Amino acid sequence: MGIRTWAPRGARRSSSFATFACILSCLFAAACGDDGGDDEPGGDSTDIEVNAEISPAISTVATVTWTTSEAGTGHVEYGTTTALGSTTPTTQTSGTEHSQLLLGLTTDTLYYYRVVTASGAASEVKSIRTGYPPVGVPQIEVEGDGHDQFVLTTFLASGAVIVLNPEGKIVWYMKDDSGMQLVRARLSLDGKSILYNAARVSGEPSPDSKIVRVSLDGTQKSSIAVPYLAHDFVELPDGKLAAIVVEQDTAGGTELKSNAIVEITADGTVTEVWSALDCFDPDVNMSDEPEQGWTLANALDFDPTDNVYYFGSRGLSNISRIPRGMRSCDWVLGATGNTLEFAAGSATFLHQHQFELNGNRLLVHDNDGTMGDASRILEYELDLTAGTATEVWSFASTPPVYTPVLGEPIRLEGGDTFIDWSYAGQLERVTPEGETTWKLNAKAGGALGYATLFSSFY
Repeated sequence: MGIRTWAPRGARRSSSFATFACILSCLFAAACGDDGGDDEPGGDSTDIEVNAEISPAISTVATVTWTTSEAGTGHVEYGTTTALGSTTPTTQTSGTEHSQLLLGLTTDTLYYYRVVTASGAASEVKSIRTGYPPVGVPQIEVEGDGHDQFVLTTFLASGAVIVLNPEGKIVWYMKDDSGMQLVRARLSLDGKSILYNAARVSGEPSPDSKIVRVSLDGTQKSSIAVPYLAHDFVELPDGKLAAIVVEQDTAGGTELKSNAIVEITADGTVTEVWSALDCFDPDVNMSDEPEQGWTLANALDFDPTDNVYYFGSRGLSNISRIPRGMRSCDWVLGATGNTLEFAAGSATFLHQHQFELNGNRLLVHDNDGTMGDASRILEYELDLTAGTATEVWSFASTPPVYTPVLGEPIRLEGGDTFIDWSYAGQLERVTPEGETTWKLNAKAGGALGYATLFSSFY
C-alpha cells in the first residue's frame, strides 16, 4: 500500500484542536506546524508503492521496486529484523519508478525492507523470504570470527560459482551446466556482474571453452568463446579480458603443448599478445611434467599501475613479469629460466599456483616445495638490483594441508594473509605472527577454485 505523510494545515483552528493535530502529526513523524518535508523518514508528502521479488535465477537476490508520486531518488533499508540496519546505495537517476537489488542475503531467511526517498519519506516495512539452499551443497564449517569479507570462488566438483559471507553462509550461487571446469571467478571492475571461466584445465583443453558474464541477479548471462582456455584470466581497465590459453607449438621440429596470453575484446576478437616461447626454450628450460604440457601455466595477474602481466608456470615452476605489449620478460623467478636467484637459506617453491606481488614482496602458494604431503605459503623480498629473492615469511596450516593443484594467497590491509587451500576445501586467515583467526572447511565435495575477496556487493 502507499503511504502519505501528513502535516496539519488550516488557518482557523481552535488552540486545543491545533494542539491535538500537532500531536497526531508528531505521531506520524512530521514536524509540528510544518507543511511537510524534513530530514527524517516520513517527512515528505510523497506516495510510495513498494514491492519485492526473489530472482528466479539466484535465490538469495531480491529486487525491490517502488514508484513515487513525485520524481526523486531513494534507497532501500533492509535487515533480518524490523530494525533493518543495512542500506543499499541511493539510486542515481531521478524519477518516479525505481528498482534496487538486495545482495548478500542468506538462504531461507526472512528479510524486512522499506524504501526511503531522498526527501525523507519512508514506505511501510514489508518482508520477503529468500529461497532454499541449492541441492547438494557441501557442509561448511567455520571456526573463529576474524574474517570480514565476502569470498567469491567456485565448487570444483559441482561446477558452481559461489559467494560466501564471513560466517561461511552462501549468499550467491549459480550452477554452470556446460560440463566444463570452473576454476576462476571474479567480480567485474564495475561491480555489476560476475565473470568466470568455463574451461577444461585437466586433460585435453577444450575448443569450446569460454568466459561467462552473469548479472548479479542472475537474469542476464552472456559469454565470449576463448578456445583452449587454461586456469586463469583477468579483466583489464580498458574493457578487454586477458587469459591464459593452451596452444600447440613446434620447437626444434617437435610438437609440444605450450601456453600463451591472449587479449579478448568485447566483440569476441581473440589476439595472442605473448607466448611462453618468447622467453623460454624447451630444449634448455625443461619441464618436470612433460606429459601434462611443457609450461602448464596456471596463474595470471595484471598490475594496472605498471601495465604488466605476471605469469605462473607449474611445468617450469617459475613466475615471470611481462610488460604488456612486449614479447619479453622483465624477470623470472623459479626453478628454470630464472633471472633472479633465491638467496642463501631461502626455501624454493615447486609446482606453485597463484601468487601476489605487493611492492617488492612476493607471496607464493607453494604446492610441493616441502617434498611431502603439505603445502605452504612463502613470502620473498625481491631485490632487483642484486637479482635476489630472500624468504622473509612462511606459513603452513595446522594440521598440515596438501593442495596438489590450485591454491592462492592474498595479503590484506593490516598485514593478515588470506589463504585459499583450494583443492583441500579450506580457507584460512592468519596474522603476520602465524595465528589463525578464521578457518572455513567445506566437507566432502567441497574442493574450491581460486578466490576473490571483496568487502561489499555495492
